[in-house]
Amino acid sequence: MIVICEECGKKYRIDPDKIKGDKARFKCRSCSHLITVDKQVKVGQAVVSPETGATFSPAPEATPAATPPEPPATGTAEAEPERTAAAPPPKKRGEARKKRSGMGLTAKVILLMLVVSLIPGGIYFALSFKQNSDRIFTDNERFGNQIVDALATDVEGWVDKNIRVLKAVAEMPAIRSMNRYEQEVLLKIVQQKYPWMYLVFTTDNFGMNVARNDGKDLKDYSDRQYVQDVMAGKAVAWQNLIGKTSKKPALVLAVPIIKNEEVVGVLAAAMTRDAISKRIATWRQGKTGYAFLVDENGKVIAHQIPAFVQKEKDLSRNPLVKAANSKKPGMVEFDGTGGKPEIGFAKQTDMGWVIAIQQARDEAFQSLKETQTFALILLGATFVAVVIIALLASRAIVNPIRTLTDAANRISVGELGVEIQSKSKDEIGDLAEAITRMQDSIRLSIERLRRRRR
Repeated sequence: MIVICEECGKKYRIDPDKIKGDKARFKCRSCSHLITVDKQVKVGQAVVSPETGATFSPAPEATPAATPPEPPATGTAEAEPERTAAAPPPKKRGEARKKRSGMGLTAKVILLMLVVSLIPGGIYFALSFKQNSDRIFTDNERFGNQIVDALATDVEGWVDKNIRVLKAVAEMPAIRSMNRYEQEVLLKIVQQKYPWMYLVFTTDNFGMNVARNDGKDLKDYSDRQYVQDVMAGKAVAWQNLIGKTSKKPALVLAVPIIKNEEVVGVLAAAMTRDAISKRIATWRQGKTGYAFLVDENGKVIAHQIPAFVQKEKDLSRNPLVKAANSKKPGMVEFDGTGGKPEIGFAKQTDMGWVIAIQQARDEAFQSLKETQTFALILLGATFVAVVIIALLASRAIVNPIRTLTDAANRISVGELGVEIQSKSKDEIGDLAEAITRMQDSIRLSIERLRRRRR
């Protein structure tokens, strides 16, 4: 016959012929519960011990069993556990949960909330970042073009003002007379009126100095390009050079002296570059942004580095100068000093000069970097918040389920006195009530069996 312990559910196979007397007692090897076995049991009938409530039944067929020790005279009996494939030993409490594989409910809730919250958030982040990037790029390009246009307008306006002054003076009778003394009086007045013109002078058709405002010795200017250009028929000529008088970098503007519709000489003004550099060399944007101006040959006219101006540094190969000379408007990206990425804008003036501005790319797009950093921080904070909320929410669901699962496992091994408490008014509360009803039903069934036995 087979006997089942009511406390832990362990099964034992007992040989009735080895039981002395009508009853025998033995302790369960798992829980030490005292089991009483009644020898007078009909085949196929399950019986509950009246003393302990242990359930037992005779074996359905003559199955060889391990020979248990001979029961003592006091009516006790030893039994061996059932080891048949049809009746495996019961699992210990919590064993089923330990062997469970796969993703738990907590992980599923967290994953679900992350998917629901972060996928829309990620899409929004990508779209907003693209829109902000496009807007910042557009704003920077518009701002750069506006700055270049404004600087170019300043340069062109300054040069045009000086050219108009020279043209007006060249039409005066004293200048047309080509008389040294008459010209010198007028040239001194012009220099006093426009102090940045440190030298105002005239030459004849061969480039020989006729008159000058400073009263110094006359010089030969026939080797100067501006004299040759005017004599070749140009209405305006200019040249960036090292002045013969000042020995410093200078800009010379020249116009023809016309008398009786013939060019009889050249009126020229040499001026320092300080006046034209004031606006260019002092322009700043942030910590790395600056402007520079080069002539039609790429030689520096104005720059934030004075040495470049003094040595008339050749910047004809500068990416911005190349872009302006090739008529390519818009933002130019290139590697600056030290290989650091820079951006810039350049424009060619009416005189063929190039005005350019440049700035480190990281600084120019600092607002874009800040926007990206803020978005990443916000996304990370959202991730952490979702995980915390999901963890708390899942615990509110999982913990009651684990409690009920543990109670059900204990009931399944015979602990019918388990107390089930649940104040939930939802589906978990319904489950707790269902397990409580099942517990009561099992307890009543065992009581009925006991009463029948009595």
